[in-house]
Amino acid sequence: MHIAGMSVPPVLLALLSVTVLLLISVLGALLPDRTLSLPWYVPALDMAMVVTLSVVLLLSSTDAIIRRHGRLLPLAFGGAALGLVWLAHMLTFPGVIPGRFPLVSSQAAPYLFQVGQIGMPCLLTWILLQPTGPLPHARRSLGRTIAAASGLAAVGIAAIAGLAFILPPLIVDGRFTDFNTVLQVAPFLVIALAAAVYRQGRCPDRRIESSAVMGLVLVAVETTVFLFARARYDGFWYAGHALLLLPCAALFAGTIGLYAAARREAEVQLRVMATLKESQQRLQVIIDTSPSAVVTADEGGVITGWNRKAEDIFGWSHDEALGRTLIGTIIPGRYHDAHLRGLSRFVESGEGRMLGKTVELAAIHRDGREFPVEISVSATSRSGKKVGFVAFVNDISQRRVGERLRNVQFAVTRPLANAGSWAEAAPQVLQGICETLGWCVGEFWVVDNDAGVLRREHDWHRPGKDLAVYEEANRELTFARGVGLPGRVWATGRPSSIQDVASDRDSPRVAAAAKAGLHTKFAFAVTNGRKVTGVIALFSHDVRSLDRGTLRVMAAIGSQIGQFIERRRAEEELRKSGDRIRAILDNVADGIVTVDERLVIRSYNPAAERLFGYAPDEVVGKEFARLVADPYRAEIKPQLRGYLRANGREVALESHETSGLRKDGSTFPLEFNIGRLGPQRLVVGSLRDVSDRKAETEALQYRALHDALTGMPNRTFLRERLEEAIRAGDREMKPCGVLLLDLDGFKSVNDSLGHEAGDRVLQQVGQRMRGVLRKADTVARYGGDEFAVVPWGATDVPRAIVIAEKLLQAVNAPLTVDDQPVNINVSIGIAVFPQHADDADALMRRADVAMYAAKRARSGFSVYSVDQEGGDNDGRPPLIGKLRYAIDQFELLLHYQPIVSARDGHPLKVEALVRWGHPNHGLLPPDDFIPSAEQTDLIKPLTAWVLNEALGQVHAWSKAGIDIGVSVNLSARNLLDAELPDTVAELLRTWQVPHEKLSLEITERTIIATEGEETLQRLHATGVQISVDDFGTGYSSLTYLKRLPVREIKIDKSFVQDMATNWDGAAIVRSTIDLGHNLGLQVVAEGVEDEKAAELLREYGCDYIQGFHISRPAAAGPLGPWLRARTGVNGLLTA
Repeated sequence: MHIAGMSVPPVLLALLSVTVLLLISVLGALLPDRTLSLPWYVPALDMAMVVTLSVVLLLSSTDAIIRRHGRLLPLAFGGAALGLVWLAHMLTFPGVIPGRFPLVSSQAAPYLFQVGQIGMPCLLTWILLQPTGPLPHARRSLGRTIAAASGLAAVGIAAIAGLAFILPPLIVDGRFTDFNTVLQVAPFLVIALAAAVYRQGRCPDRRIESSAVMGLVLVAVETTVFLFARARYDGFWYAGHALLLLPCAALFAGTIGLYAAARREAEVQLRVMATLKESQQRLQVIIDTSPSAVVTADEGGVITGWNRKAEDIFGWSHDEALGRTLIGTIIPGRYHDAHLRGLSRFVESGEGRMLGKTVELAAIHRDGREFPVEISVSATSRSGKKVGFVAFVNDISQRRVGERLRNVQFAVTRPLANAGSWAEAAPQVLQGICETLGWCVGEFWVVDNDAGVLRREHDWHRPGKDLAVYEEANRELTFARGVGLPGRVWATGRPSSIQDVASDRDSPRVAAAAKAGLHTKFAFAVTNGRKVTGVIALFSHDVRSLDRGTLRVMAAIGSQIGQFIERRRAEEELRKSGDRIRAILDNVADGIVTVDERLVIRSYNPAAERLFGYAPDEVVGKEFARLVADPYRAEIKPQLRGYLRANGREVALESHETSGLRKDGSTFPLEFNIGRLGPQRLVVGSLRDVSDRKAETEALQYRALHDALTGMPNRTFLRERLEEAIRAGDREMKPCGVLLLDLDGFKSVNDSLGHEAGDRVLQQVGQRMRGVLRKADTVARYGGDEFAVVPWGATDVPRAIVIAEKLLQAVNAPLTVDDQPVNINVSIGIAVFPQHADDADALMRRADVAMYAAKRARSGFSVYSVDQEGGDNDGRPPLIGKLRYAIDQFELLLHYQPIVSARDGHPLKVEALVRWGHPNHGLLPPDDFIPSAEQTDLIKPLTAWVLNEALGQVHAWSKAGIDIGVSVNLSARNLLDAELPDTVAELLRTWQVPHEKLSLEITERTIIATEGEETLQRLHATGVQISVDDFGTGYSSLTYLKRLPVREIKIDKSFVQDMATNWDGAAIVRSTIDLGHNLGLQVVAEGVEDEKAAELLREYGCDYIQGFHISRPAAAGPLGPWLRARTGVNGLLTA
């Protein structure tokens, strides 16, 4: 944007806008909503504006009369019109004058205020956009302007007085109406119009421009302040009325500045006139001796001066040129309108595009030919509309010819230097020649030695339908040697031209060229030594002749192009040789070596040098085995010899992994890909250090098989060891066992001391267990507060009991956490293969039953027996036999935990969590019976019951006006149920729940462990959402996530709960969120238990959060009001 002739960066405008908004914010904080009523305040401000506008009217009227110029007529008009409006507005207030002023009333006062407020930016916009000029009849123009302003103001005041009783009121009970606010926006529209039109270059007198622009800025500020006013006499109302005076003050200051500038102009003109004669005399001497043509002219373009050099350049004598116009004498007739516009622009505004600059233009000679000149124009004098110009002109015809020839050589050389082939360079070369020398069509004809003809291989033409049709119509044309202009150039090897294509009767495309408007045709040979390898033909719309210099340059260009084509052809042949292979080998990232039949290194690239530390001269000619660690050399040599002995047979590229040996003696994992190099008896090998990859793989394997908190093996690792032990026991006919441990009282530690203390308890328990067992024994954290042990070697019941007693003694000893004594007891279940079960799963279930038997009996440990299955007691029994009865007798119930948006806390859905209201054991969590149900067919009716209840509740909430979805967990066994998709679809129809309102959660491990991809695809086809639960605890691959119809992943709470204090956990969470978003998935974080974790998740970009910090799981009844209160409410929700 431009203000007062200066360029204002957008950043500065933005800062100005922010400053205004901050000022308004401060005013809003400081100004009271209601303050003391001052009835005299507005009339006083109105009187000040009337006085200011009267002074502006007086000064602008005086300037218009004295200077006879119309630049201040808008000010006179605005001063009269707005002065009357504000006077009428002042008179609407009681007590300003005795009696009552006709045509105005208190109802009209707000509308008069709006007219005055809108009128000011309209006046300022008029000032900015009004073109100015001299006034032939200044007094008459001024009188008409003031009369029009007064009449318009009077009519407007009368109209407002009448309409005020019809239009809706702008103030009701002292407060502004919405219609008033709409009218307040009108000044912004005027300012926007002024800015939009002003940017198009409408530049008025610069001396009043800055004041007008500043006035618009002040109007914007004042209008913005008024937008915040809500009632009369509030703080913004007083501030806005005070700011009304500032635009008037800006106009006043601009008028005074213009007045002072006009006076300074007069003084300067007097001094200029005094020195004008002396300057003219000096100028005449310069003109007479100038090596350039010097031409002077007046404001009408009539020549008033003509020196000797002008006679030589333009062919007119001094006497002949004087009195002639520039058009037709110097300036070609086609520039007539542009010339007159330029003169008028300078006469009116003093601005000209060519003034003070040296430009190159086309001039006309007396004989009618045009030629290029370099011209510099300056204004020598100006008095009103009378202006004098002087132009210094130089004929640059010869310089242009030399420049064109140099440019065309550059236009050819540049693409030849940058292009990789002639096919790539040809269009650029043709375009460069045509554009530089003014040709409209360029063609390259290649010599086809086999056919003995010229064939068009490349062409270029200027945009134009006729030219495109001409080129397309002649695309299959060929020329024999000596036929047509290209054929003659091919035969002679010399450049040739035809000034009029129509005269070339032996050319087969005379008619097509004439139709396209082509006249001159020029062709030159492309040569390699003395051999013509092609011809370049050029066409022009104009009739032109070529001088000898141009012909020589074209011949040189043809030789340059021919050499380029031959050089590129030779280079193409070289690329097929061994040089290409060596260039590739030197630039690949992997180490590359070639080995001959003696297993001696023949080549060794820079990457291999960096890999092994040997310089090329230290290994080239030496045995390849020196790069391999000694234990692996015997393995590598036979492999290399096998490749070398494969005489002519296809040998696939093979990859081997061995151990590399560096110069310093260190070894590293080396990936060695080998293959035979062409027909030669050479082996090429690519070598790569895979240390990082192996370390990363090992780290991933470790994390997949170990618990992050305790560093102990996890459930997966334990299962593998248990299966190995069972296989070994079955093979050797020896027993093996498993001990399952559960900490008693661990929940109270978490509740009383916090989860961090609970984590340290688990770590200490793990250390104690490892301390009393052998290194060969597998000690694992099975999950939560459960641990498991698979002893190494033969383990029968007596030996398992001995191990259990050691563990009891170690774990039951008092613990100390944060200087707090903690008492933890452990219950151990023992199961032995093959006495109690034949496979790992069954053995773990038996151990689980025995563990709860020990818990019930408080005996510390218990060996599995059949009579421990079932039975009502105080512990946590499997109860699998009574689960079907519980489903039928409605002993199950659902609790729901909300999942909300991390950004604004809006509830998205709830997760359905099943509970068993056991008549004897109370409310049992799902971990007490779901694992057992998953091992039987009961999981199917249990899942159906949960889906039916959850969808029924969603339907009930929807009827109550609560729009919420539900998420239901599925087990691995559910995915093997082919009837599940049909069941889900039927339940959705029954309860009339939209398909997208149901999400089905599957654990990450379930993705790999089951063959349920078909079931998932069918579920997805019904429209339900698929979510991956406990993400990060399993070992699913990205391939599964991309292939399966997953919409959402849920980060396991084990990573979320300690992320505020464990930066490793935080990094995992953040990486998982980024991974999910990159895969196009939504991300939910479970286990959010405090605001700090929620804040971090919002920072990381997590989509949804779930946990005790939001809400604990609750039944549908208590949760309904919670959801109703928060649905549609913005802001973070807390429990």
